[in-house]
Order: sequence, then C-alpha cells, then structure tokens
Amino acid sequence: MTVRSSKTSLFYTGLIILGLLLSACSQVVPAPVLEAGTYLVDPIFREFYASLGGREILGPPITVVFTHRGKQCQYTQNALMCFDPMAEGLDRFVLQGIGKSLGVTEDPGGTASDGLIIDGYPIYEEFEPLYHRLYGALYVGKPLTQPRYNASKNRIEQYFENVGFYRNLDDQPGDVYLLSYGVFTCSSDCRFPAPASAQVVTNVSSVEQPFLSRIARLGGLTIFGIPLTDPYQGSDGAMEQVYETVVLYSPPNTPGGVRLRPIANLLEMPSVAPMPPIYSESDGVVFYSVQGDLGYHVPVIFDHFIARHGGLEISGHPLADVIQVDANLYRQCFENYCLIYDNNPGASPQVRMAPLGHEYMRKFALQPAKAATFLITPETIHLVAHPALPRIPSDQPQQFLVTVVRTHDQQPAAGLETSLTLTLPDGNQALYRMPATDSRGRTSLTIAPFQPPLSKGSVVAFEVCLNVPSESPICSSDSYLIWNFR
Repeated sequence: MTVRSSKTSLFYTGLIILGLLLSACSQVVPAPVLEAGTYLVDPIFREFYASLGGREILGPPITVVFTHRGKQCQYTQNALMCFDPMAEGLDRFVLQGIGKSLGVTEDPGGTASDGLIIDGYPIYEEFEPLYHRLYGALYVGKPLTQPRYNASKNRIEQYFENVGFYRNLDDQPGDVYLLSYGVFTCSSDCRFPAPASAQVVTNVSSVEQPFLSRIARLGGLTIFGIPLTDPYQGSDGAMEQVYETVVLYSPPNTPGGVRLRPIANLLEMPSVAPMPPIYSESDGVVFYSVQGDLGYHVPVIFDHFIARHGGLEISGHPLADVIQVDANLYRQCFENYCLIYDNNPGASPQVRMAPLGHEYMRKFALQPAKAATFLITPETIHLVAHPALPRIPSDQPQQFLVTVVRTHDQQPAAGLETSLTLTLPDGNQALYRMPATDSRGRTSLTIAPFQPPLSKGSVVAFEVCLNVPSESPICSSDSYLIWNFR
C-alpha cells in the first residue's frame, strides 16, 4: 500500500478547490427580473434607500438616475431621492420636497389632539410610527395638511413636504403606507402604475377633523362613522363636531382634551329610573350601578363593546335597560351614544352605534359639512331588495323590503331614495317611488294586488335602484311567484 505524504494531499485538495472556484466563476448569474416600469436602485442610493425601508416603504425605483439642479436624483414610487455632491454630512442625501408642488396645503386650524403636533399640525396617531421610522422632519418634511378623511378612497391621509401617509379604513389598524408621490410627480415620464389605494388625489373635498387622533384611539371611523359637520364653536364656546353616531367637543379650559356630548340625553331618548338588580352575568347581562344599589342591566355583548371603546368615560351611564325595536333589533341608550344589537341573519357587525348624528343636526339646525363625506358608487354601497313573500296569492298585497349599507363597514346608509320597477309576465312595467331609507338603512313599500288578478304560476320580476348620480346604476333584482294555495 502506498501512503501519500500530507503535502501531496494538500496539493490535490488545493487543485480541487481551485477547480470549483473557477467553475463557479464561469457560471452566468441571471439578472434580476424587474416589474414593468421599474429599475434597479442606483449604487449611489443603495445604502440610503435601504436605511429608509427600501421597497417596502419607498416603493420600487421608477426611473434611472438623472441630474436635477446639480443633484443626482432617482424617483421611487413614493418619493424622489437626491444626492448633492457639494453638501456635507446628512445633507448629502435628501428626499426632495415634491409634496409642495401638489397644491394641497392648508392652515393648521384648531386642534384637539393631545398627541404629536408639528408646527401646529396634529400628526395622526397611527402615522406616528412611520413618521419616526423615516427620521421625522429630516426626511418626511414639514406637514402640509391636517389628517383628513378622503371619502373617494375611503382612507385617512396626511400630506407632508417630502412624502404622504395614508391608512385604508378597510385594512387592519396600524397598517400605514406612503402615497405614490413619485408616480404622480414623474407623470408621463414614468410607466409604473400606482396602486389605486395609494394614488394621490389633489382635488379631494375633505372635512377638517381636529378630533381624528382621539377617534382613532377609540376605534376609528368604522365605529364612530364619518363627520357630518365641519368643526364649529358650540354655545358654550367649545369647539364641537358632529359625527354619524356621536358629538365630540373640546372644553375651552382643557386644550387638547376631547369629550362626548350627552347626545342621547339631548335628543330625549327614552329613560327610566334606575332599579335594583334582577339578573346577573349567568343571564347574559352585567349590572351597571349608578345610584348605590340601583342601576341598569347591560347585555354582556354591549359591555364588551363599551370596554373596547373607551369604557364608561366615553359611553356615559345607561338611560334604561335594553328595548326591542323590532323582531331582530334591540337598542340600549347611554348618555353619550346608543348601541344596537342586530340579530338579522348575516348582520355584520351585530353590535354597532346608532346613527344619532343626523337627528342631532336636525334638532339644532346645524349645517352639514361643506365637503362630500361619502362618495356613492357600486363599490361603496351594497343594496339588497327582496319580497316579503316569495310566493303570494293573486288577491293579496305584496311588500318589498330594501336595505342599503356602506360596503366598507356595513353601516346603514340613511336618507337614500330608491325606485321600484315591476315587470309583469306580459312585459308591461310599473314604476314606484319608495320612501328614503331610515336610520337603519331600510325602507319598504306595499303595493295592492294587480287588477285583473294574475294567473297562478305567473312570475313577477322587479328591480330596485338608488336615485343617485352614479357612473353605473346601483340596483338589486329579484322576483316572486303568484301562487293561489286554495
């Protein structure tokens, strides 16, 4: 047996390793696959881009590097990165202030926020983490607008000099992104399409919302609804604003403080004197004591809602026990709002605040917000129409039931008028105007039996459509059968 020396073994091992290295070097590394309209991050900006969150926050690069006023610049979906070779330190890399060219500036206005305030502008609470992630004013720039609700996009947004923030109300709380400043500013020179949710809308009609940060902590617009008025000065000198379900105000002697008006009391909702407890949690209720051993029974499901949204400080004390509104609807009023439990099949959410804001405005003759608070489209509205009886004798009247809710939060859409069109078996049609939807988003209409009576087995088709301006009709269709059971 021949034994090789250790030097010989090392020599052959080296040759093997060298061969593997040469083989690896000879392989062609595939170029990264880029989306249409996107480019690689220029080497100048690699570290800067990564330090600000890279693609996840700034979006992909959408141009190559170009020269702008002596700087080397590159657009990303959400910003314009620039490098100034003549500057020093942190000033060498900047996000350019392209937000100032959008024409969306507004005054700070009054504020009822006790959160972060920059130059008089409150920063929406859910935007604060991303604001600090981008090193605050250093790369975000100064605020250009207050936080505002954009009805056409169903989002909360706020514009700054260098970037813009938004939060879709359909997303989970805390999901915050940047608006597509880069795509909007780069315009026709870029071929990357901005996601619809991130598009810049410069002509948005918005309502000033100084209480928005406080609303966000309590559950947001999906719970309290959208603002119905601009902020105004109340009779006691406090800044006040009406939302769909509550009335918020900031006491003059507590700047930054936010409270709720006792809207249920002011609207004289039914109330009864407190009584001793009769039921307990084993019966599905919690007893709220208001005067010693006297108080009211609150369903556990309402108690959980109150706890999640600010507690008794926000709801106020109950005015009475639960009352039944109809077969599947129950209501209980507290000083500052009323809660509804909807037991109808498929109702979501089952527990919600009652829309008392409209009634408050009517009682106190308040003007609605100047801005359109809700854009009605086939995507934002869900309309359901059905007959009370799917089969009915020819000599009986038929009732048509309609429910209209907002798609994003299933809240009722009140005050909307609809038209009912019936199509008979012979092709003739009859048009009826239905009453406006009530505070529960519901309306109904009963029509008399047809004369002459329709024959057994006849099918009557119908369609209910909203009487609102919309690019596409918002309708619901169904039919019922004439069937004489005798």
